[in-house]
Amino acid sequence: MGFETDFKKWKAEYFGQYCMTKCDKMCCDMRNVSLYVNYGELRKIFGENIDPENYKKMGIKTHNARWVYSIESKCFCGKFDGNTHKCLIYDSRPLSCREYPFLVEKDALVIKSGCSLARGGPEYKKLLEIASLHGKVIVKRR
Repeated sequence: MGFETDFKKWKAEYFGQYCMTKCDKMCCDMRNVSLYVNYGELRKIFGENIDPENYKKMGIKTHNARWVYSIESKCFCGKFDGNTHKCLIYDSRPLSCREYPFLVEKDALVIKSGCSLARGGPEYKKLLEIASLHGKVIVKRR
């Protein structure tokens, strides 16, 4: 098996559970990340009747690429439940949420330092083992 297969398996077996139970939700705090979404994902987060007139007030920016938006807010994501500390749309969350905090490069796996996984623990050790097996180093980056 290649790294991509093992990494995908690790994410399914370890990371999803970690994300829902041990994470300190830095990625859901929009003060820490810029979330890039397409129009459908934007509507999933803010509702079907989102008004472009309110984008600026809501922290939504449009980009040169067609139908690409970034959300840069001063609060938690609208789909973050403050009582349960869980994502209300976890199983259908936007692609950038699914990929956060990882960036796969040729010889490295980058973990954005805002993610609590980067501080260690058994899930991180298993990921380190997989990366090492495939000749990748883990890099923590802002």
